[in-house]
Amino acid sequence: MMARRPNRREVAAAETRREILRAARRLFAEHGYASTSVQQIAEESGVAVQTIYSSIGSKAALVMALNDLIDEEAEVGGLAAELLEETDPPQLIAKGVLLTRQLNERCGDLIQVLLSAERAEPEAAAVVADGMRRHDDGANRIAQRLEALGALRADTTPEQAAAVLSMMTSPASWRQLTRGAGWTFDEGQRWLTTSLALLLLGGNGKPTTASGD
Repeated sequence: MMARRPNRREVAAAETRREILRAARRLFAEHGYASTSVQQIAEESGVAVQTIYSSIGSKAALVMALNDLIDEEAEVGGLAAELLEETDPPQLIAKGVLLTRQLNERCGDLIQVLLSAERAEPEAAAVVADGMRRHDDGANRIAQRLEALGALRADTTPEQAAAVLSMMTSPASWRQLTRGAGWTFDEGQRWLTTSLALLLLGGNGKPTTASGD
């Protein structure tokens, strides 16, 4: 059965919701989470405050929805689908690294704002926790896929592989490479792809690199 096409009202409502989230994203990145009010978000997005509450909810609900916006901006959906179908182990790792690169390259400013606010702001902490859960789930899916392909080193379990993938491609790791060490995202992507292939695959595959944007 064919899915029902959204009507004009639903399309307009979805676009209003996206514009509100984009406005919140810009303001949070510029001013910080605690210093941004719902009134400012309404003014930035060109809607009434009540529209924000009816479209998304409270400021806490709004900030929780930002993880979906981050995934959308980083094109996570398409890359995640490719990961599920990939049969070449080195390329599977390369695509996983590319996915995390896009998250941190395109949305690193917002990620850092949320990380810096999590200790003082429960809502920000909830978003960080949800984002890290998504990150860990992605690392686990890649590790399980490598195990199913018979590609993991004999001395490495899927749980160990998932932990290594999660740690080495985390926002903290990307920040250390690109901010702390001054690497470009291209350099970080190449190093992480090669290093993870060597660590997890051993002689089971030749390291490869998925091209970035």
